[in-house]
Amino acid sequence: MSQQQGRGSLVDTFKSVSLQPTTTANTTVYTVPTGDSGAVPPVPPTTTIIKSIIISNISGSTVNTKVRMLDSSNSNLEALLHDDNLSHPEVKEILTHPIVLEQADQIKIQAATGNAVEILLSIMEIT
Repeated sequence: MSQQQGRGSLVDTFKSVSLQPTTTANTTVYTVPTGDSGAVPPVPPTTTIIKSIIISNISGSTVNTKVRMLDSSNSNLEALLHDDNLSHPEVKEILTHPIVLEQADQIKIQAATGNAVEILLSIMEIT
């Protein structure tokens, strides 16, 4: 049985998003696209499923690393997903279950040292 593409069908797009923050600031890694029905062509609303968040220490020394999820629909609440020291050359998967994000929600990273860690997100955007 095949699904017919067209009006009303959902499109799943798999992506990898990576970043090496250069500062110690709380840095946005990914923002869920926001729909715009007035655009030409219209941009549909997006829901994103975060399947995996991997962080790795590339600095040579231990680095405190925090990963947060910004919930834009809840007064911009930032939920802490990870807060721990990451030793060198540690690579860590911080999710045990997928996370669902809605329009304008974000994943952010903050490290105690700039250029010390890398983050990789494996996501599925549903539009």
